[in-house]
Amino acid sequence: MSDIFNNFFMILVAVIGFGILVFFHELGHFVVAKMFKIKVDVFSLGWGPKLIGFKRGETLYQIALFPIGGYCKFAGDEMTTDFKAVSNDPNTFYGAKPHKRLLVALFGPLTNYIIAVIVLSILAMGTHKEFYRPNKIILSDDLNSQENKEPSPAKKAGLLTGDQIIKINNKEIGSFEELNKFMVLDGNQKELKITVKRNGEIKQLILNPIWDPSQLKAIIGVIYYLDPIIRYSKDNKLTNYLGLEDKDKIIGLDSDYEIITNVKTHDFLTNNFATNKTGVIHIERNGQIIDKQIVFNELNYHVSQKELFLDYYVPERVINGKNPISAFVKGFNDSNEMIKLSAIGLYSLIFKPKKDITNQLGGPIRIGHLIGASTVEAFKDGFYEGLRNFLSVISYISLALAFFNLLPFPAVDGGHIILNLYEMITRKPLSLKVIYLINFIGFIILISLAILVAFLDISNLSK
Repeated sequence: MSDIFNNFFMILVAVIGFGILVFFHELGHFVVAKMFKIKVDVFSLGWGPKLIGFKRGETLYQIALFPIGGYCKFAGDEMTTDFKAVSNDPNTFYGAKPHKRLLVALFGPLTNYIIAVIVLSILAMGTHKEFYRPNKIILSDDLNSQENKEPSPAKKAGLLTGDQIIKINNKEIGSFEELNKFMVLDGNQKELKITVKRNGEIKQLILNPIWDPSQLKAIIGVIYYLDPIIRYSKDNKLTNYLGLEDKDKIIGLDSDYEIITNVKTHDFLTNNFATNKTGVIHIERNGQIIDKQIVFNELNYHVSQKELFLDYYVPERVINGKNPISAFVKGFNDSNEMIKLSAIGLYSLIFKPKKDITNQLGGPIRIGHLIGASTVEAFKDGFYEGLRNFLSVISYISLALAFFNLLPFPAVDGGHIILNLYEMITRKPLSLKVIYLINFIGFIILISLAILVAFLDISNLSK
């Protein structure tokens, strides 16, 4: 019953989330169209046959069968052969002046951006708890000790495993997430000033990062250092099979007792899984040392490769709410960072696609699952945390929606903007026949991509 309720709640949250995103996007188009006296025939949340709706004035307001997406149907934007009548009617979309059409197209994604900035600013004013990966680091050299391997930039600079990176240049670093974000957005510099805390002392080092084309970011050769302290869950098969208890600390793997972290433990398990080897995990429990022996060719009969993971405690901190001005600055900056990350992701997808591109692509089904699953999980920590998570995820997706809708591709808002800019610059109206053809081709391509991405979403989620 619990699983049925969770699945129902996850779907409900996803539908509400999509409804919010689409409503504000289409509202942006709608308000500007009305301001310019362009007739709006239909304002729809969802696609397909109408479920419920009402007509007020010239506009039918409806909720349609398929709750993914939505649209504003303007007078004159349907396929027609009477091009002259449409272009001569100022109350139709294509009869309006180019600058009016441009603004109608622009205000959909712009509204998504504005709403995200507002919501993220409001969230920044609230005090809340946050789980994070620590800024304590491990040098990649210490995890992958290969002879004749070029030392990492971190090792060359004098960083040591166990250091805490607390500042890069003038940017405060409080978590590994913040470190990673800095390297993605601003790390591609010839020289970085790194401030670390080592055994209570503050040290400043100069580091020369290297560009990694596979990750599309500058790297320094570190990962986060997380002590492997077990967080017990009755649903974790590996934890139960090994007989681990809550707050058990893994202190050794076979004869190795150095730099034992969650990553090293994971590598130990995956590298030996389904082999003829045996291994020992040494744990500390209430001051006592306990050895857990693993016969790896028996382990795979009880735990699948997908289930080969342990849950660990991660650090938690309280983030104090900001005053309205500081909160707005944070909301504005976070929004712009998300737009930049979306651009980097698109570049990566086009020019540096991974072998398995399903990890780079995500359509409405996958986005809906993300909204629903992350919100359901967050609500387990209380209503406030669940609501914060829901609004945060919705805001970031809203920003991604704004970015991708502004791409200069036919049939999306960016395509309309480019066509109208062309008319404004050349002062020559494009043939409606040509515009309809461009948008029709673009629509066919978008539908084909949507079907492909939906197939990938379903196959990826079913794994």
